[in-house]
Amino acid sequence: MPSPRSADLSSDLLEDFRLDAAEQFPRCEQLLIELERAPKSRERLRELFRLVHTLKGNLGYIDLNTLMPLPQAMEDVLEALRNEQLEFDSLLGDILLLSLDHLRALIDRALGRTNALPSSMQTEQLCQALQALAVAPAAEQGHIRRELLQQMDPNTHLQAPQIPTGSRTDALLARYGIAPHPDLQFFAALTEAAEQRSSYWRGRNLRLLDLALSINALGGQVEKPEQLAAAVCLHDLGMAFLPLELLHKQAHLSRDERRLMQGHPRLASDLLKRMPGWAPAMEIVLQHQENVDGSGYPKGLRELEITPGALILQIVDTFDARTHERAHQTLSKRPLLRAILEINNLAGQQFSAHWVEIFNRALQQNPDLAHGRGPYHDSL
Repeated sequence: MPSPRSADLSSDLLEDFRLDAAEQFPRCEQLLIELERAPKSRERLRELFRLVHTLKGNLGYIDLNTLMPLPQAMEDVLEALRNEQLEFDSLLGDILLLSLDHLRALIDRALGRTNALPSSMQTEQLCQALQALAVAPAAEQGHIRRELLQQMDPNTHLQAPQIPTGSRTDALLARYGIAPHPDLQFFAALTEAAEQRSSYWRGRNLRLLDLALSINALGGQVEKPEQLAAAVCLHDLGMAFLPLELLHKQAHLSRDERRLMQGHPRLASDLLKRMPGWAPAMEIVLQHQENVDGSGYPKGLRELEITPGALILQIVDTFDARTHERAHQTLSKRPLLRAILEINNLAGQQFSAHWVEIFNRALQQNPDLAHGRGPYHDSL
């Protein structure tokens, strides 16, 4: 449907529209600039939303209905900002400013002021992109904003985003539906720092996370994934504070040295105890050395008394110890099939037979889990 020409419209309506637009566009631009300095200002967001809504309504009054989808798409973005589904930043400010320019150019063309096209980006494509941005998951918003801004203004030069140190951990957690969380990022950072103390630990946390979360998922998510992830990250943190000569000792440990080793869960559990919301992770850490037949420590619990996360963590921790060298276990690296056989032979004694069965299924469905390979491990 072609846009109506200015000659087809009432001169009074057109004049009113021009006067209103002459005030509305500059005010919208000013509000966007102010929002860069005060991105949480609900008053400015409310005013900006009202102005864009009024612009859309005025387009209807002068029969420019074909232009209304663009301000509607802008409304969708602004509504997401008001509902805190999006956060305002300079990229989003630039996108909305360019959207205003696009709308103003469409209006000028419809009213016969110019024959120039508003931009290289099609209006329908822009509307769809804005609507997609309004509902995008938090993890994808930055990428969508950058791509959209580049499409709207190809002359824009954006610096490549900085990749955080823990990005591989974040990517792995996202795969299992775990949203970014400051505490989890802190736990992962502590583990990464601890892994630097000993060459035997490098890359271990990612291997354990991948296998433990996979087993938990196959077992019906009986443990909340974020709680299991926290426990995996921190369960051996206490060992990082032991003397290096003890950590790297290749001979068998003495009774006192073994007692020191066995005390390592306490540090992580004390840390989690002080942080609200991580009580299930604390229980997993405290119980991950308990055996299902009651022969473990520190309390000698049996299977029904042990949290599922601890039953899972004990299997993956032991399996990793059998397939990767650890000095304090006299470099007891086993061939893969031998390690799997050892885990299965201890089902019902050290390990839960139920979770050993799911462990076997996880390795069958994804053999890379057994080798610690995949997109999250390849740069280790």
